[in-house]
Amino acid sequence: MLASAVIGVALILAGEALSFFHVLPWSRYVFPLFWYGYLLVVDSINHRLHGQSLISSRFEEFAFMLPISAFYWYLFEWYNLVVQNWTYINTPSEKWIEVTMKLVSFATVIPAIFETEHLLSWFVKTRRRKIRLYSSYKPNRSLLPIGATGLLLSVLPPLLPKLFFWAVWIGPLVLFDTINYYLGRHSFLRDWRSRDLSRTALFLLAGYVCGFFWEFWNYWAYTKWVYTVPIPNMPHIFEMPVLGFLGFGPFGLETCAFWTLVWGREKR
Repeated sequence: MLASAVIGVALILAGEALSFFHVLPWSRYVFPLFWYGYLLVVDSINHRLHGQSLISSRFEEFAFMLPISAFYWYLFEWYNLVVQNWTYINTPSEKWIEVTMKLVSFATVIPAIFETEHLLSWFVKTRRRKIRLYSSYKPNRSLLPIGATGLLLSVLPPLLPKLFFWAVWIGPLVLFDTINYYLGRHSFLRDWRSRDLSRTALFLLAGYVCGFFWEFWNYWAYTKWVYTVPIPNMPHIFEMPVLGFLGFGPFGLETCAFWTLVWGREKR
């Protein structure tokens, strides 16, 4: 796995060089360099720490993740046609190249969240800690109102984009997770029912870690996205307004819930 890590680091360094010294047309294509490099590096670390990893031990799942991940992010691109929270600049003039690069790049979204969560889980495992929810709250047996709320929040952003642009990162999460609960699969609602917040915390943090690197590498890139989120002026984390950055945590949960729904198995 050392070779994979070396290749990953080389890809990231190549992306950094093309970001800081724009060499066209190659500087338009740095995103795959960063994120396939990231996947190789983190997967190698996971294999070292856990003795198994997504790419090395569950390659069938990883290979299936790639096209599903591209489709998954296109769901948010379709939302964005109406909501218009972000736009891309300096994209290739040839439409087929632009679409191809987006598909290749979007394919890394789900694997990045799961590789990052796997890495973070090592810290929990080595310390033998579980984050417990000390509360008398338990979800009701009937989750129909929760699922209905998720469905409503999923359809409101295109209908009322100025008011419900934020629901893109909440509605599908609630809807997917409720379906997973009913199907008897892993779900955050089921975790909360047993008062265990460990998975929730890990995927929240994985979302923020990936969000940091998404924004960090995007900031200096030639082809990039910029935000048009309808919120007041405030400090930014790279291109992202601070309040908008908070959405990366729920997005990590949303990604886990979506993949659990698609894959239909335990993640490990």
